[in-house]
Amino acid sequence: MSNNFWDQPPHNGNQPPYNGNRPSYNGNQAPDQNAVPRSGNLLREYRQQQDMQQRAAVPGPVWQQPPQNVPPRSPMPPAQGQPPQRQGGLLSSGTPNQGWVANTMQTVRRWSGRTAAVHPQAAGQPLVLHRPQVQTHTPETAFPKRKPWKRSRAVRTSRLMKRRRGRWGQQGFSKRRVVLGVTISLFLLIVVLLSSGGASAYAYYQAQLPKLQGLATQHVVQTSRIYDRNGNLLYQAYDSHAGGRRTPVAYKYIPKVMQDAMIAAEDPSFWNNTGVDPSAILRAASTQVGGASTLTQQLIKNLTNNRQYSLDRKVSEAALAIGLTQQYPKWKILEMYFNVAPYGAQELGIEAAVEDYFGLSPQCDKSYNCLPAIYNLDYNTVTGKHDPILGLARASLLAGMPQNPVEYDPTIDQGGNKDRALGRQLYVLDQMLKNNMQVDGLGPITPDIINQVAAMTAKMTFPGYHVTLKSPHFVYWVIGQLEAALGDGNFQAGQEAFLTGGYNVRTTIDSDLETYVEKATQRHLYKPEYQLYTGYSTLSKDYNVNDSAVVVMDAKTGEVLAMNGSANWNSNSATVRGKVNAALALRQPGSSFKPIVYATAFQMGWYPGIVLPDVKTYFPIGNNVPQNDPEHQTYHPTDYGGGYNKTHLPIRNNLADSYNVPAVKAIEFTGYQNVLNTARRMGITAIDDFLATCKHKNPGATDVQCGVAPAMALGSIEVPLLQMVGAYQVFANQGYRIPPKGVLDIWDNYGNHLYHFDPAHPEGGGRVFSPQISYLMTSVLS
Repeated sequence: MSNNFWDQPPHNGNQPPYNGNRPSYNGNQAPDQNAVPRSGNLLREYRQQQDMQQRAAVPGPVWQQPPQNVPPRSPMPPAQGQPPQRQGGLLSSGTPNQGWVANTMQTVRRWSGRTAAVHPQAAGQPLVLHRPQVQTHTPETAFPKRKPWKRSRAVRTSRLMKRRRGRWGQQGFSKRRVVLGVTISLFLLIVVLLSSGGASAYAYYQAQLPKLQGLATQHVVQTSRIYDRNGNLLYQAYDSHAGGRRTPVAYKYIPKVMQDAMIAAEDPSFWNNTGVDPSAILRAASTQVGGASTLTQQLIKNLTNNRQYSLDRKVSEAALAIGLTQQYPKWKILEMYFNVAPYGAQELGIEAAVEDYFGLSPQCDKSYNCLPAIYNLDYNTVTGKHDPILGLARASLLAGMPQNPVEYDPTIDQGGNKDRALGRQLYVLDQMLKNNMQVDGLGPITPDIINQVAAMTAKMTFPGYHVTLKSPHFVYWVIGQLEAALGDGNFQAGQEAFLTGGYNVRTTIDSDLETYVEKATQRHLYKPEYQLYTGYSTLSKDYNVNDSAVVVMDAKTGEVLAMNGSANWNSNSATVRGKVNAALALRQPGSSFKPIVYATAFQMGWYPGIVLPDVKTYFPIGNNVPQNDPEHQTYHPTDYGGGYNKTHLPIRNNLADSYNVPAVKAIEFTGYQNVLNTARRMGITAIDDFLATCKHKNPGATDVQCGVAPAMALGSIEVPLLQMVGAYQVFANQGYRIPPKGVLDIWDNYGNHLYHFDPAHPEGGGRVFSPQISYLMTSVLS
């Protein structure tokens, strides 16, 4: 049921009022003006009244009211046979079958209820559209002239501004849309670039990992040292082409003041950064001043030894620094930096700098457990006490040097190096003050402490590096052995390994005994003394004996206790040639070779009591039997000084007096090859070298032609002194040979024990004679 007013049935007074049952309605009945409207819907009525008032207030033409006495027009009946004519236009009502349009209009009017409200006085059918009757009007009754409607100025201005703001808003929205589009595009571009850049960076980092592993395990060039058996330094060996000396130290030995000074000078964010410092990079880029590299990046640069300034190098260093930080703790990176960074023109690493600049040295026990010199950085060698001000002075001076090692090297007395180093030291101290660093024993660094440090450093003197070389002939003999062992026969490879390997070699030599031997050599050669056969004389002056060599060996262990290869190492005279080690040079052994011949004869059945006459004897040379001229076709040696003693004495006496003819008779008995075999077993290998050289120079030559002849019994073939001493060691050790030993222990610079010689169980030897033969020869020699 609709509550619209127009749904009410007609009520003319003769019909009962509407009781809720809808009567039939054909649309031709006029509504009763006295009908009672429905009650109970005040809100609807109020809205209808408001709507009517609003419509009435709308300006428009004033409609003329029709005369009250004019009856309403009735529709004309249609003519016979003609369809009913529409009246009132398309929407006028007709017969019931006329009007789907009328029914539609009724429905619309019933829904809206607005038509009756607009024309409440219209008579006639309620759903017929009211049209005023066209009348002919006189000028008096004509419609008044319509005035054109015009908005007020304020309204026009308001609407104009509204349209203008709309245009502006559209333009602003367009601009914002463009800006937003550009921003989004840039953002997407950045995301793409970052994604591709990140992928590229990760791929680059992965490609650098093998290089990083190689750098982390890289063997840095280190100094090797030679010590005597008591730990006294004899020599430092290093590769001068590799940049200088270096001795690595463990992190635990580096004082905290040294760590703080280094970090303050080069990388204040070291403990927290990832290997690179973006803030430092931005600062360096904005100021156009260097200093953006962290300690880790500097470590990479020193390990790669790449000094070329390029973007590729910087990118590679950054990637490797990040990887190194991810794989190693910070303390390990700092340890590597202290051992790799240059601290002077020839000082690589902090330990070398401490030794050269301040005269400090490592302290080692008998097992070569050492405290490096850096551990005692604050030690005052004059007072024998530890001084924290001194430690800070030394640490701040050293921390400034890696920036420019050559320019800040205070030992170079050229161009004001010391002044530049002191200026750089003040910068380091200011950085330590800025970062609120503290020093053990002093507390926080203050300007007053800085002044004290600067005054102390200004008074310092720096001794620098001085070459240490004691027992030079022995030292170079040991180095030759080490290079042969390290290179496995390749001299060049062995030399490089030794010079860069960082070995600490404890040798067999006794420095005190060596000093005694060197002084004894000088005394015997250059000072008058009593000689057994000539009385008082000076060998160098009276007999032209200007050089000599000495080897002292422990017969039970083979340890070489002293070796002096010349009368004077520093002499360049032709008669001395001090750099030549005569202990290793080839010399004819002379009569010292006779015991080897007699020992061979004792092994073949002879004994010291056999009598061998010392008379002129002709010995054939090779297989040639002399025919007509024995004086020229045979070998017939004389004794020292010429002639013969014509004695008939046993071997004991003949050897004691060094008669030549009995010795040649002994080698003719034993045979040359048997004597050579005995000599080889006793460690004399120079004879084989001599023969090989002879045959190389003279192809097809025989042993006899190369000197293996009766004269060999008298020491005609050249043999080094060291090998002769080793052969006599066999006699003193009951016939058991031990090769000469020059090295007792070897450590690397990290304290790893690489080699140890056990005197109780010497290696490389073997039995040559029975103890009985050895006893016979020792008895004869006594």
